[in-house]
Amino acid sequence: MDILTFLIFLLAYLSPPPVSMQQATHSRLHVRDAQDAHTVFEAVRQGRLRAVTRRLNDSERSMFVRSGSVFVWEECDDESGLKRWTDGRVWGQSRMREPYLFYDEKLPSDGFKSAEQQPKQPVFRFVDGPTRSSPGSSALLHQDRSGGHHTGLIKQAYSAFVILSPNSRPRKWHLTAYFTYADLPSIPTVDRDPLLSRITVPRGIYSSGKVRGRSDSDRSSGSPELSRSNSPPEPHMSVYRPPMDRARTLPSLHDSIGAYNFHGSNFNSLGSRLPEDHRVIQMLNSRHII
Repeated sequence: MDILTFLIFLLAYLSPPPVSMQQATHSRLHVRDAQDAHTVFEAVRQGRLRAVTRRLNDSERSMFVRSGSVFVWEECDDESGLKRWTDGRVWGQSRMREPYLFYDEKLPSDGFKSAEQQPKQPVFRFVDGPTRSSPGSSALLHQDRSGGHHTGLIKQAYSAFVILSPNSRPRKWHLTAYFTYADLPSIPTVDRDPLLSRITVPRGIYSSGKVRGRSDSDRSSGSPELSRSNSPPEPHMSVYRPPMDRARTLPSLHDSIGAYNFHGSNFNSLGSRLPEDHRVIQMLNSRHII
């Protein structure tokens, strides 16, 4: 082997392996509620869909961050995983449409005005309940409440604590989806997807990482509700309730303290009292308490 051949072999050996291109976990899907997100998570857990394990590069962002794309990724503190999701786009303020957060993309035509330059709009507080169109999807709810006039991408985000084995520490998984209002009606839902429609979500594995109130999907999947601190639930927390027979035998307030007539600053008792109680009341009356 001559020197040139040896150097070529050495460079090939020392060069890092080519990085495989990461694609979206699902290329076209409309996730409506927490149960849909848990179904996608379960497909990833079973190895039928692939999660994103590193930041997308510029080529991957331009190819796969588009309407209909769904990405699943795990939050990690070390360098081997993702600490947060980045896509290279500019987004507006988040809006909560349970159980998802939504972000409208800021377009160049918007002028990227600062908050002080934006015209002041009336602020409305929305609560859970039927809306004008009563949509069954958080994305449709966001479209209904925001007016549905935005022409750019909408980012939809959800997170959940995942317990992969009974004794394992909960891990935090995220789902990030993209859509446009114009494209949303034609994006298939989970029940119309050939793979996901056959996925059954086991009980007790997934629980929402951002909870205001326990959702129907959490109840249906048997997931414990988490506190506002985004920490896993305590395993044996319960609320004390007194026995019903004891509650029935408690005396009424009237029977406990007796009946009183109020005349100016004096209190005259109409019920029987212990001598010590009678002495205390006479002492208070003598001080003319107002």
